[in-house]
Amino acid sequence: MKTLIKYSYITIIAGAMAMIVSCSDFMDLSPNDQYDETDVWSDAGLVQALVNETYAYIVHGSEEGNTSGLTDDAYFTHNYGMKAINETAVSESDLQWYNNETCPFRWSDRYLAIYRANLILANIDKVPASPGYDLSIMKGEVHFLRAYLYTELVRGFGGVPLVDKIYSMEEAANINIPRSNVAECLDFILKDIQAAVELLPESVSSNQLGRATKGAAIALKARILLHLASPLFADRAVNTLDCNQYKGDRNALYEQALQAAKEVINSGQYSLIDCNAGSIQQIAANFHQIIISNNEEMIFTKQFIQKNTGDRRISNRAALCHGPNGYHNWAGVTPTQDLAMAFEMEDGSLTNALTELGQTSDTNPYVNREPRFYATIGYDGAEWGRQRPTDSYTFDPTPLGNLQMGYYEVNDGADLDVILPNGTTLNFKGLYGVDTRKSPIEDWNGSFTGYLEKKLIDGTVPASEQVWQVVPYPYIRLAEMYLIAAEACIELNKPDEAATYLDALRSRIGRPDTKATLAVRNKSFNQSDLREFLRQERRVELAYEESRYYDIRRWMIAPQTTKSLKGIMVVARLKPGKTANKPYVKNDELWNYNYYVTDLSYRESRKWDNKLYFAPIKRDETKRNPAIVQNPGME
Repeated sequence: MKTLIKYSYITIIAGAMAMIVSCSDFMDLSPNDQYDETDVWSDAGLVQALVNETYAYIVHGSEEGNTSGLTDDAYFTHNYGMKAINETAVSESDLQWYNNETCPFRWSDRYLAIYRANLILANIDKVPASPGYDLSIMKGEVHFLRAYLYTELVRGFGGVPLVDKIYSMEEAANINIPRSNVAECLDFILKDIQAAVELLPESVSSNQLGRATKGAAIALKARILLHLASPLFADRAVNTLDCNQYKGDRNALYEQALQAAKEVINSGQYSLIDCNAGSIQQIAANFHQIIISNNEEMIFTKQFIQKNTGDRRISNRAALCHGPNGYHNWAGVTPTQDLAMAFEMEDGSLTNALTELGQTSDTNPYVNREPRFYATIGYDGAEWGRQRPTDSYTFDPTPLGNLQMGYYEVNDGADLDVILPNGTTLNFKGLYGVDTRKSPIEDWNGSFTGYLEKKLIDGTVPASEQVWQVVPYPYIRLAEMYLIAAEACIELNKPDEAATYLDALRSRIGRPDTKATLAVRNKSFNQSDLREFLRQERRVELAYEESRYYDIRRWMIAPQTTKSLKGIMVVARLKPGKTANKPYVKNDELWNYNYYVTDLSYRESRKWDNKLYFAPIKRDETKRNPAIVQNPGME
């Protein structure tokens, strides 16, 4: 795979704006390379370069940190300010990870990109036509990008200032732009989306993958409509700031979201891929392939080049950042025990085993699970997909690089003192798993939770190529449209129609249909139980695709999902009469396995504060622009 979207990092200095040194973020311009304004607007190639640069500000989740680490789905090993947010120690003067470049709604970056979008839209109509460049499509792309940027801001902050023009130096010196309410923001976004739909193509060629299309614009419409229809924006007890409250007809929003999602589904441009096969493992492999390749389910993606450019916006480091330390990777955003146990069993039921602190089991919790579990979670014994690099270590490589996340008793091992979560110490000769924090291979990068994220990673590629993957990142894929349609139907009390969308998703991976699964779980086919079912389905289908952070907030379930941070400890003791010198993971004939839920609150003492429903706006911005009101609790 190779994208032709090359980012030239051209920054335009427009007239008097070149003289502005310190103003609000949505007017800041920090040039890397400068071109004369007259030259830029007389050259369609330079305009295309500026459009490409604007794409680069749409943050992807294939970096070291992503929003999953701020939810019950994951723990971010290396912190970068996520710990403070999860412990509610964040404010307007201490943004922590909210001011990290990997935050998809980082205020300064989004408004810088919006400035560039405004600059293009203010000048593109005077750019002369040039062979090889379609200025109408460029204009459509910029409308789409501005809508996407504002969608990210609204999902992060609530109502935000709407800026759609380039300000003069005098205007910038006296900036006083208030936050628009979420309804006004929605109208602005929808107008941009409509403009984009009118200008963008239905599809793009293989060498233009990653560019916006009509389908991407309509899908974005479905996403923002569903978001603002959600309970958070109707609440008046917790969501107390006027600009963050939606006061219109929420059912109308759900209906519009449903129609937009259906338009994408029925467009003929995209289709669900049937992953069914002879085994759960093969279904899982087929589903995983959907996530890591360009295919007919992808609506809007991030495409990458396979080299270190020095710019994280255009290089995919998911394998390096999220992979096992046993492969010399960093185990960044690691799944929690809560997420691992959230995936259903093969028969559609949910497990109660190993879900609470203090629970133990001698039954393997990783067998008879649904395909998406195997495609998403790296657990003890899981296939990573390729042999390990040659390491001077006693663990033999296994054919498919099975993950070694536990403690293994072997006859010629070292004396180990394994302290169990209940305080009991086990003494035996053994070896630490090569993918643990006791590994001789970069143990500082080991997973604390006992799990690794594999969904966004192609584990089969050679080590020499894995650091910079060309695996696309799915900003929006077709599955989300089915989930949006189902959720909207549930809220509009159309249960049978909701089930058709859920069943379509589930049947393509061999899952029992909605009604049968509800029955297995002793639930009814009613609005309340369907709502719970949809939320569970959305969690596991879109895990690690930057969804959970927004979902638990818009549904207002964050207090219930903010639990003690938990992981798993795996201990493998030799069966009576058995001997082993090296752990060929996983071998049930040699070892008795025990699984212990571990308390990781010493790493993050997670708690919830209602102020976290919306991110803080940095203090410098509210001081420079006194019309901006801070989000409650973030003062």
